[in-house]
This record gives sequence, structure tokens and C-alpha cells, in this order.
Amino acid sequence: MHYHKEKNHLVIEIDERIQGMTLLEFFHYLHLSKKTIHLLRQNKDYTLNNTYVDYQIILKDKDILSIKAYEQGRDFVEQESSLDIIYEDDLLCIVNKPSNLIIHPDDKSKKDTLCNYVSYYYQQTHQDLPIRYLHRLDRDTTGLVMFCKCALLQPYFDALIASKEIKKTYLAIIQGHLPKREMTIDLPIGQDRHSKNKMCISKTGKDALTHFKEIKTKGNYTLIECQIETGRKHQIRVHLNSLHHPLIGDQLYGKSSPFINRMALHAYRLEFVHPLSNQPMMIECPLPFDMEKILK
Repeated sequence: MHYHKEKNHLVIEIDERIQGMTLLEFFHYLHLSKKTIHLLRQNKDYTLNNTYVDYQIILKDKDILSIKAYEQGRDFVEQESSLDIIYEDDLLCIVNKPSNLIIHPDDKSKKDTLCNYVSYYYQQTHQDLPIRYLHRLDRDTTGLVMFCKCALLQPYFDALIASKEIKKTYLAIIQGHLPKREMTIDLPIGQDRHSKNKMCISKTGKDALTHFKEIKTKGNYTLIECQIETGRKHQIRVHLNSLHHPLIGDQLYGKSSPFINRMALHAYRLEFVHPLSNQPMMIECPLPFDMEKILK
């Protein structure tokens, strides 16, 4: 479907993929809550072909649906930064998070987080929108973080993440070499009883599944691709540690490295289906310099 932002409305041209649905069915497709649908109807915050209609109407090809979809007001303090935008449209802003940076502050009056940098970027590009991250990365992990610009569609993206329909791929550098070029670790992860900051392999832990693939070797170091089927805390780090091949620079599960001042982990690729265009999306972010130089 073709779509564009028009002030605080999302304007969508219905296509053959959606035609035949009722408007209510389309709202359900977008994962809108009963409360949201009720408010849209109560406030008459949508039109079909410039007319407010009942939500049981059947959508037709080329119909123009306009829905109030955007909130206003940046809710984090703006802080200047040379933010690396990897992808952006009217729904999403996907950025490359640098190392030694957390996603959000514990108090919205504070600074020095990725949300503050995104808030500054929105200010500079005249986007008066709340800052809504869809997932997080550890402080030391670099790479792709998704921000949802359209409040109406945040539940849709949240549902994609919850159902693992946004495929996340990481690149990591480990000490030594994997036992096999491709392997899967299926071991449950739970809290380490001896350290509140650590996780560990535990029979009573939650299911955790990670796929590893060797990409390149340099001496006693290996660049690997990691795909996670589950989203457990420290999952990649714990599973690699269970193989006795911890991440280089991971001081919590391994040891410090003279070659890098953080753990060598990078969120490299995101894959998902765009909710409106229905196009497969593959967003990639190059390996950062501090990891790349280890392999030269």
C-alpha cells in the first residue's frame, strides 16, 4: 500500500492485498487495541474517502483511508550528536548506536543516552514526535536500534518483536574457533546465583536458542554471525561462554582485551516485513572500526 504522513494523520491507499477486509478487520491487522479503536470511533479520528464511516464498511481497492496516527511532543532532552541514521521513513527511524551508550535515561530530565541524541535529530529535522525505541542493546553493543515514529503502529511493531518476526542478526568476534563452522546452542538461561549481574546456563532457566556461523578467522580470533531465536538477557554472551569461546573484550564473562575496549558485539542486520508496503526489509549496518581492525 502507498502511504504518507499528513500533519498528524497517516494516509493510506488501500490495495488488492487489503481490499475485501472490513475497516475493523484492518484495525485488527494493525494490532490496535479495543480502547484505541473505541477512541478512533468516538472522536471520529479517521475518514474513508474524506467521509467518516462505520468500521464495518468493506474496504475497496484505491480507497483512501486517513487515520489520526501521530502524537506530538519530544519527551527526552535534546542533546547534540552526530547520529548515524541507517534507515528512515514516515513510520520508522533506525539508527546505528555507538558503543559506551545506553538507550534511555532512568529519568527523562537526564542526558547522555541514545534517546537524547534521537530527540536532537528530530528537533533538527523538524519532527515534533515522542521518542519511542522498540528494543534495546547493552551499553557496549553497537549497531541497529529501531525507533517507531508513528504511535498508531507501535503495537504492530511490538507484536512483530514479541512473535520474533523481526529477525535480528549480530556479528561478534570470539577468542579461538568454533567447534563447527555452523552450530546451534539450545540451552536454558537463568540468573547466576553468585552474581546479580550475570546470567548462566541453568536447568531451571528460560529456553534460549542461538545459531552461530563462522564468517572469517584471523589468527586465534573468529568473526561469527549470531542469530537469536529467543531474547534472553546476555544470551549470545552466555551461550558463547558455554562453548569456552567468550566474546573478545567481555569482562563479565571473559576478560579484557588489548585490542578493543569493549565486548566485540555488533547488531548488524534487521529483517522484517513492512506493515504497509508489505515489502521485505533488510537493514544492515557495517562492522564498526574497532571490531574491523582486529581482523585486518
